[in-house]
Amino acid sequence: MQAVILAAGDSSRIYPFNESHKSAIKILGKSILEHTLLSVKKSGIDEVIIIVKNDGVRKIIEEIDDLRLKIQYVVQDKATGAGDALLLAEPYIKDDFFLLHAHRVDFLEFKKDLEKKKVEKEEVVLLAKKVKNLTDLEKLGVLKTDGDKVVEVAEKPLPGKAPSNLAIVGVYLLNRFFLNVLREIPSEHYSFEKAISNYALKGYVKYLPTPSEIFSLKYPWDILGIKDYLLSTFKNFVSSKASIALSAQFIGDVHIADGVKIMENAVIKGPCYIGKNVFIGNNAILRDGVDIEENSVIGANMEIKNTLMMENSKTHSGFIGDSVIGKNCRIGAGFNTANVRLDRGTIEVATKLRKVNTGLRSLGVMVGDGTRIGLKSSTMPGVMIGKNVTVGSGTNIIGNIQDNLRYYTKFQEVIIKKNA
Repeated sequence: MQAVILAAGDSSRIYPFNESHKSAIKILGKSILEHTLLSVKKSGIDEVIIIVKNDGVRKIIEEIDDLRLKIQYVVQDKATGAGDALLLAEPYIKDDFFLLHAHRVDFLEFKKDLEKKKVEKEEVVLLAKKVKNLTDLEKLGVLKTDGDKVVEVAEKPLPGKAPSNLAIVGVYLLNRFFLNVLREIPSEHYSFEKAISNYALKGYVKYLPTPSEIFSLKYPWDILGIKDYLLSTFKNFVSSKASIALSAQFIGDVHIADGVKIMENAVIKGPCYIGKNVFIGNNAILRDGVDIEENSVIGANMEIKNTLMMENSKTHSGFIGDSVIGKNCRIGAGFNTANVRLDRGTIEVATKLRKVNTGLRSLGVMVGDGTRIGLKSSTMPGVMIGKNVTVGSGTNIIGNIQDNLRYYTKFQEVIIKKNA
């Protein structure tokens, strides 16, 4: 059995973390793609075909120690969809194979059940999930079904036009018979979905419903869902090479890597991952699913909740909640993120294309790599700050800031002499 992994997209919607492919983002000390490859390996598959756009993804994989997978790279120069990607990989596909996105770190959970569902050689099986929020169906592939058979795939149906509440997850068990049908579809972005619909007319497409929580990786806040899943799978570990004050407290499962220094009265509430050479200051609180990547600094009196902080970023005091902080950021003292609306409604984010309702009631800030934020600054819920931004002290950020800008509130100095 083989696995084909899609890792050639533009990742534009993951802005401001789109400097490279989104699967390169590190969580728990490894790239998302590495987590996916390890899940594939644990499932018993040892041959992988990876669709890439450039050498960036290949370099990530080549730096992984002791992976022990037979990997074939296929280059897709333009993001023209999964259908074109599969046809490029066809010369290397032997028989039945799995197709999955590069962020499917949970592949191991579904592999055996998908195989059991397949009875006839010509059959293909899709993983599907019931969607609670019907507005989400407008941005997904939705299944029209008859029993356990798929009749049709409706890609991004119009409001109220979805044939069901079953959406495609992004894990498929396919075969070479399906590739013959795919080859007949004119090249376009959704040729893969059209081929599934055409193949369904032959009666050979089944779906496997899953009760598991399924995360996506389309937008930057989706990173938090993958973080939560991976935090639920790791084992408690405290390195003997870490320096931990006697008054520091650990509650729940934690991973404390080599070279970590934790100062007096810090409280770490698991699940929590602290990477190599991280410094945690006095009285800091980390809670509700925090991932601090290597060489980062959490200052004294800083509270961090449900947040990923990427490599080599530094904070002082304040509060950061439900946020994603990029690499090499510097955040001054007294910085605070607002992470809920006053009316406690779901939070909308203004992406580059349109406003998106995240469906989340708690969401802080997303800060791009290399950004500097001055002391006593704050952000409103769902704000995105681009790469290499400088934010002046005392600034309340109420909207998005694009890359490479200096953004500050202008103060006027007023001096009035008192009467004698």
